[in-house]
Amino acid sequence: MKSELMTLPEVARYLNVSPPRLVRAYCNQGTLEGVPLPEPLENRPFRQRYWSREEVRQFKHRLALLHHPV
Repeated sequence: MKSELMTLPEVARYLNVSPPRLVRAYCNQGTLEGVPLPEPLENRPFRQRYWSREEVRQFKHRLALLHHPV
């Protein structure tokens, strides 16, 4: 069973973006392509942050709808 938490490299890989691009998106505007990024579970340095797998999955779904509306 997969962990319910994801690290920054795992989130980036799942979203098919580079980790530096993901960090820049969080630091600059908190969105990726205009869609608000999921919040990390704790406000720590990026290498120590974790994200909920379910929230990341929902974010990816919203991002996909932006590119392929139903």
